[in-house]
Amino acid sequence: MSERVELHDVTVAYDVVGEGEPVVLLAGCGSPAVTWHLGTVQDLVAAGYQVVTLDNRGVAPSSSPPPPYRVDDMVADTVGLLDHLGLERVLLAGHSLGGWIAERLAINHPERVRGAALMGSANATTAWELASTSVLRDLAAAGTVLPPLFHALDTMRYLPTADLQDDEVVEAWLAVLGDVVDPEVAPVGSRAAPDPGRLGQLEACLAWSSDPARTDAWPLVEVPVLVLAFEHDLDSPPARARAAAAAMPGARYVEVAGAGHLAPLTHRLEVVAALVAFFADL
Repeated sequence: MSERVELHDVTVAYDVVGEGEPVVLLAGCGSPAVTWHLGTVQDLVAAGYQVVTLDNRGVAPSSSPPPPYRVDDMVADTVGLLDHLGLERVLLAGHSLGGWIAERLAINHPERVRGAALMGSANATTAWELASTSVLRDLAAAGTVLPPLFHALDTMRYLPTADLQDDEVVEAWLAVLGDVVDPEVAPVGSRAAPDPGRLGQLEACLAWSSDPARTDAWPLVEVPVLVLAFEHDLDSPPARARAAAAAMPGARYVEVAGAGHLAPLTHRLEVVAALVAFFADL
């Protein structure tokens, strides 16, 4: 059962597991923190780390204040949680939107970050990323209630094409995603409209993706960074992730072969191994 803390305009739900140096895991757009507990948390605890997970604003059981949201709001939420927990300096690992939060936190608050792993997130915006986020934001703003199958397929588009060509893989994913019915853990977007959390999350993603100037901050990174890319990632293609790593002083670049944007789930062991190796070298 998650703990909860009141921070300025939001209630943040969080979990702390294990002992050792703290690692904060930051989830992607609409992704509940419980997905980290499908193995990643246990793997990092076994490696000797204390693991902190939180649900970003707009994702239950955290609260959904009125939109719009911005990445900087979620940075403030994360820093507020660190203050609440008495954690002065931590390791960060963020996936997708979570990677953007980790990136901005590392740039704006380097004194709080010993190292940051940016997973499927560090890249100049692609046309695909901008278009797909725009249409989802517009649907959310219109209050359109879409069938659960739409949200399942929207998640599965992040799988490599080869997986989507395999009926057994597709049917297995549909079965898993179709079983998520608990509103406390359901992904943003599966709840009925109006949904300020879904709209706020998507507005934060769109504002970030629409800002070309954000890449100007990459040379200002002062903390150790791992850019972790995935071979078949549509949103953060390896070529662009490699270029982002090259723009960040001293950043390490690692690519997971055969993986798409959902690599923290589909290639968990490779992802955890890359994180542990990066953290161990700091």
